[in-house]
Amino acid sequence: MAVSVPKLTFHIPVAASPAKIPTLLQVLSETEEPVAKGPVLDELALERSTETTRFQESRVLAEEELGLIVTSNKALQLTPSATVLLKKRAAVQFDLLHFLFYTAWDKAQPTENVKSWPYRTICNYLWETQSLKIDKEISKTLTQQIDNQAQEDFAEVPGFSSEKLSIGRQSLAGLLVWLRSLQPAVMQDEEFCRRSTCSSELFLLALSRSYELSDATVGMDLLLSPQRRNEICQLCLLDPLHFDRMLDWVIPIYPQFLAQGTRSGSYGRFVRLNRLVGIEDLG
Repeated sequence: MAVSVPKLTFHIPVAASPAKIPTLLQVLSETEEPVAKGPVLDELALERSTETTRFQESRVLAEEELGLIVTSNKALQLTPSATVLLKKRAAVQFDLLHFLFYTAWDKAQPTENVKSWPYRTICNYLWETQSLKIDKEISKTLTQQIDNQAQEDFAEVPGFSSEKLSIGRQSLAGLLVWLRSLQPAVMQDEEFCRRSTCSSELFLLALSRSYELSDATVGMDLLLSPQRRNEICQLCLLDPLHFDRMLDWVIPIYPQFLAQGTRSGSYGRFVRLNRLVGIEDLG
């Protein structure tokens, strides 16, 4: 008997706003009675906030894509990353949510966390443009770019259908909601522009991810090649001209994780990461 393969759904609804996720986490952390089901948490969050739209889409993302809420002993609970996120100021919270959403999809497991894929794709495309006003025509171009990339990245993935690809202008609007939440901003009105700074937390996480993806040896000097610098800046939506300033700022903040490399020379700058870093390490 043939095995049923679920359809891959890329659509990001506008209602899946990152602004609702800290509220959901805060409400869950403060409830005295166990919350057994997601819809119950949605209602509690709606009652205790100034939001006028439902929380379901944001809560599903927090559970399924971002790994911030899990079910344990028949009740919803915060993960260690969620607990750390709640301790941060708003700008850092949105940077951490961006990191989780951007990195959730893994090409080694392409049918999991697929809503992360269009977010990473649009972030990378916009970063490459440096600056772009997203008008009606550009919106069409962007959705076509995502469509073309999906057909390339998912052509051999079970459950993918180019005829039923669920990315359109509404999905683009949902993705831009996430970008508009970032502080410092990357969106001014309808224009995208690389930013000159980000949180120290996001920069450190991006550097750690670069180590991990390149199979670099933790505890050894790592050359900050142009490719690696761009990789880190792309994740942070950062202008590469500000990379060294950011690094000089971040190193003394996290001496337990990061240090200047002991090597130097004409090849470029080196750093040394003492261990891979996750959000749960930043509490």
